[in-house]
Amino acid sequence: MLRSVVRTIVAGSVAAAMAACGGSSGSTTGPTPVFTSVSVTPTAPTVTVGNTTGLTAIAKDQNGATFAGAPAATWTSSDLTKATVDPTSGVVTGVANGSSTITASITAGSVTHTGSTQVTVVTPTASGSVTATSGLAFTPHSVTIGRSGGTGTVTWTFQNVAHTVTWDSQPSGAAVADIGATSSTEVPRDFTVAGTYQYHCSIHSNMSGVVVVQ
Repeated sequence: MLRSVVRTIVAGSVAAAMAACGGSSGSTTGPTPVFTSVSVTPTAPTVTVGNTTGLTAIAKDQNGATFAGAPAATWTSSDLTKATVDPTSGVVTGVANGSSTITASITAGSVTHTGSTQVTVVTPTASGSVTATSGLAFTPHSVTIGRSGGTGTVTWTFQNVAHTVTWDSQPSGAAVADIGATSSTEVPRDFTVAGTYQYHCSIHSNMSGVVVVQ
């Protein structure tokens, strides 16, 4: 009987000690999350002159997890002659060929951390190419060109399966002709009006593509 009472007293003392230290016999808790860094994505993106790309900043804790409750980032560009960035949204606009470091700054309480990525700005060439493959795809799906002297050109290379380039939409004022069923040759088309052109193959409904003219 005495031994039973002793065991009960000892067990109760251990439980009380664990409770006093913030622990329990049935559960444990990890360290409190601490704001330690800022992650910026995407990494090293490319944007063409006059176009935009969006960046995202995420506050991280000491374990690399998202730090909840952090405010939005403030964005800056190291070289405004190459790329500008909206200070609240993180949307980058290409200004001229080159690169700029885009930095996101987040302050949580009295702690501030920054993260950054380098954005490369390029001028699209006045020509592009698309392959209409025998595997039933337009590769690349999207091509961006500029206009040298007001005109840009895209050349479609058709492999040994016949495809068409049939326009679904063109910018106002544009009148680029369709390309009928074609195989084993190349066919160019000139573009003089800036905007987005969408097309598909009328033979294979799963094939589609986009031309962006700047």
